[in-house]
Amino acid sequence: MNRTELLPDEQMRELGFTDRVPTKWYLCRRVGPGVTFNVTVVKDTGLWDEVVLDEDFGQPAYYGIMREPYRTSIRDAVDAIVDELGAAGIRVAVNHRQYRY
Repeated sequence: MNRTELLPDEQMRELGFTDRVPTKWYLCRRVGPGVTFNVTVVKDTGLWDEVVLDEDFGQPAYYGIMREPYRTSIRDAVDAIVDELGAAGIRVAVNHRQYRY
């Protein structure tokens, strides 16, 4: 199960999370041209899900099959966000293989 501890509301917002849906925290950050890294965390349980999204097609971005430098720059940008969240206490992970890397 994907579960993380949650931080106080102010800290979640400082990290860039929003809670327009009152039961969930949501983070969306651009990681490449037309590609975003998205994390959703359920407030009650800490259960989280992530997707690297191709915004043009509304589906997962299979960046592992993209040409360089996109492939590596997207992976590195995702890893940097995961590291930043981890340092703050939000434990999420990305399996790059699911994006054909």
